[in-house]
Amino acid sequence: MAKKVRMGVFGFGRGYHLAHSIIASGAEVVAICEKNENQHKPGEDSPFKDAVWYTDFDEFIKHDMDAVLLANYFTDHTEYAIKCMEAGKHVLSETISNITMAQGVRLVRAKERTGMIYCLLENYPYFKENLEMKRVYETGEMGRLVFAEGEYVHPMDPKTYNTLSPERTHWRNWTPRTYYTTHALAPLMFMTGAMPTKVTAMASFRPEICKDTALRFGDAAAVILCQTDTDAVFRVIGWSHFAPHGNHYRLCCTDGGIEVSPTNGKMRLTFHDFTRPEKYEQDSTEYDATWPDADLGEIANQFGHGGGDFLSVYYFVKAIETGTEPYWDVYRATRAASVAILAWRSILNNNMTYDVPDFRKEEDRLKYENDNISPYPPKEPENGVDGVYDVDIPCSSKPYNPPELWLENHDRDCRGEELVPNDLEKQFIK
Repeated sequence: MAKKVRMGVFGFGRGYHLAHSIIASGAEVVAICEKNENQHKPGEDSPFKDAVWYTDFDEFIKHDMDAVLLANYFTDHTEYAIKCMEAGKHVLSETISNITMAQGVRLVRAKERTGMIYCLLENYPYFKENLEMKRVYETGEMGRLVFAEGEYVHPMDPKTYNTLSPERTHWRNWTPRTYYTTHALAPLMFMTGAMPTKVTAMASFRPEICKDTALRFGDAAAVILCQTDTDAVFRVIGWSHFAPHGNHYRLCCTDGGIEVSPTNGKMRLTFHDFTRPEKYEQDSTEYDATWPDADLGEIANQFGHGGGDFLSVYYFVKAIETGTEPYWDVYRATRAASVAILAWRSILNNNMTYDVPDFRKEEDRLKYENDNISPYPPKEPENGVDGVYDVDIPCSSKPYNPPELWLENHDRDCRGEELVPNDLEKQFIK
């Protein structure tokens, strides 16, 4: 019997839920690193009861294990991924791979230097419906890709924002609308195999949505356009705040198109009357998506994010077992991150178009190896004074500073106190 892949989990908030997928994938959780010792601390009936608990990462990384799942803060993945690979551990990194261009270069070089497997834990491509769109596209029946859309729309009420961002300097309060975009972009890349080569973007400034929060960006949405290496165009909307809530993906090709119907959740496959394959009786067909692998799908149905949590972990574990590179390798991960970063620069620079680098090429690495521009503040307030930060670029498309009362209400909300009623959002509505 083959030896199980031994994994550690860094960050046991989100990591707790993903750790169940590790076990379901046939691997084992042997170590946990979490500074909050009350965060899902394993009891005697826990599947993680035998895992060694650490509060110090430097001690955790010495543990005898094959790989590490990084489920720590969005802004901190790159440096920890590099530390893991240099310690001889494969890496499964949740969310964006890097928040600066220079980090992307360092990450690629570290992977190549160490020979370890790096994988982005991007779960949205593995929705049952997205896998079906990929299957249909790869049949070639729809012709060549012309245009594709991906949307990740996730509005939240002030209390939810505040619960997720309890400190004023929390990364969520400073994340530009383009940065959390892989849930919208990655499925399109995965379905079609197309890679973004150019990017431009625009933002919708609506600061009234920030009422009684510590959000430092005043935008409700950012719309990103990408030219691809197949001469197609992607329209991508990452984490956005508008109605209706939900995700939507669409592939539009020369002969046909496919999407998930927004009315009934079924697959909608459509052809021209002059391009419809003979096996289809009508130009438009609706049907229920099924898992390409029924056995894996049955397991995936037990896990979060439409089964994507399980499958993204499962394919990483299989990559280790077989010694092969995963689809979401360091090159695709940093390409997606580059779109997020450069789309924001486009917004700040009059919608300028940027070339998206390919970090397989040394000339592209040299261009960005010292590019540390970031919209994020340091983790701790400067000189102990909240509100004074070292930020290279703004995280809002137009100047925006939350009213002091909104910041105070954020703090009250996080302490469980009553908020001060106000209608200050009216000053932002034009």
